[in-house]
Amino acid sequence: MRSGKRSIIEPLSPIIIPEVRSYWATHFYSILKCIDQHKNLQYSPIKLMGYPDWSLATLRGSLPVNFFGVIQNHINNWGVQYFFTSFFNQKLGGHIIVELLERLEDSYGVCFSKNLDKFSFFVSGNDSTLSYKLRERFSTTFPKFTEQYDPTSLINYSDLCLIVESSIAEEKVAIFGEVEGLYGNKLNLNSYWDKKNDLCVFGIGVVDGEGSGVYFKELEHRGVHKVLLQFERSHYVVKDFTTVLNYYYHLFLNGPSAYFQQVNEEFDYFLNYLRNNWETPINLVFSYLEKYIDGGDLVGYNDGGIAIITDLHA
Repeated sequence: MRSGKRSIIEPLSPIIIPEVRSYWATHFYSILKCIDQHKNLQYSPIKLMGYPDWSLATLRGSLPVNFFGVIQNHINNWGVQYFFTSFFNQKLGGHIIVELLERLEDSYGVCFSKNLDKFSFFVSGNDSTLSYKLRERFSTTFPKFTEQYDPTSLINYSDLCLIVESSIAEEKVAIFGEVEGLYGNKLNLNSYWDKKNDLCVFGIGVVDGEGSGVYFKELEHRGVHKVLLQFERSHYVVKDFTTVLNYYYHLFLNGPSAYFQQVNEEFDYFLNYLRNNWETPINLVFSYLEKYIDGGDLVGYNDGGIAIITDLHA
């Protein structure tokens, strides 16, 4: 349990990776999910005839040779939305979200019902097909929504939805937030939140910094408390995401038979799987990668998107 003393910036304890294969599977999986599900990419399988049936081979063969170079920077920004959804639903990062919930309780002077003992993250936003049917997954929001900010508006104009639920009742509370993969420093600006839904109460961002830490920061905007979780750009989780993204660029540009410098045993395992399954239908690729994503917490899937429930008291 953290101290009750408030600070502007409070570093978190180091993130421990108990299952390396699960960790790398999450990186490879999340980038593919962004490619498959994000609507605003200039080049994506969504625009191909036959979607959602596609493979890495058909994607590369149907688009300009350097298509991934065009969209890579966008995936570096939007892709972390998909990555954090999977990462924080696992034991890899679940303790951080317990901390986030505690800070929201402190900021608003409330205590979530003890019946709310589980949480799960979902991608939201009208720019992702994964937000489809999200409204069916919760009964209320925190803070309470109003007519001005109805649930549909929150879903459409946010990036992440954290649903806290009860294992013994039907109560499901949705908490909405923003994600910035490239421009996390903007989360510190009032001008950023001026353009966002007031009921988005947390933000997760990758920020510039002199170190490689991860920390919480809190602010208030228009009377609404915001809890920010910020990763410095040199943090190994961020650097590893960028490394996987660069390997995808090399893979799509040069094809599966090209030479790839080895990284480590677990990283190479998934890279070689993609190379060997270049023509495999993408739904089978997703199913294979999902088997490695913290299987101890895996309870189901949301129409093709991963849905992991983590016990708050674990």
